[in-house]
Amino acid sequence: MRRGLLLLTTVLVALTVVAAAAAHPPHHDPFSATGDTFLPDQCAFPVLVHIEGAEIDTDFFDKDGNLVKKMGVFPGQTSTWTNLDTGKSITLSDAGLYQVRLEPDGSGSVSITGHGYIPNDATGEPGIWYLNGGHVAARFDADGNATSIKISGNLINLCTELAP
Repeated sequence: MRRGLLLLTTVLVALTVVAAAAAHPPHHDPFSATGDTFLPDQCAFPVLVHIEGAEIDTDFFDKDGNLVKKMGVFPGQTSTWTNLDTGKSITLSDAGLYQVRLEPDGSGSVSITGHGYIPNDATGEPGIWYLNGGHVAARFDADGNATSIKISGNLINLCTELAP
């Protein structure tokens, strides 16, 4: 009996190692995300966003070389949001991470945790939305259309914060 269990365990470990070895290795892409973006019409005034810091993306592939997961982290990244009419600005942490999982049919899911900009289509509200600690979970269909979005945490409308 023990010999059978040992053999079974050895075979299972070997199959796991072979399956892992058959997949393509992950690809790591650290880069500077520093740059500026102009948002002319999301608030009642134009806004300039300056991102400062690094991003590290990692792509994961199946045994056929298809992208199945993408993860990104933003260690120590900040964003400065400036009302270009008044010069009023706010600097915020963008530290956090995201994960995208892709299904064979092209559908998938997105998970965002931490701090950072949240697109208007995720909130369903006008403005510039910032997640000040929290989590966003979304699913999308094969055409990239959101089928569900759940946001938990502290959302701040930066238009209100930057208003004169």
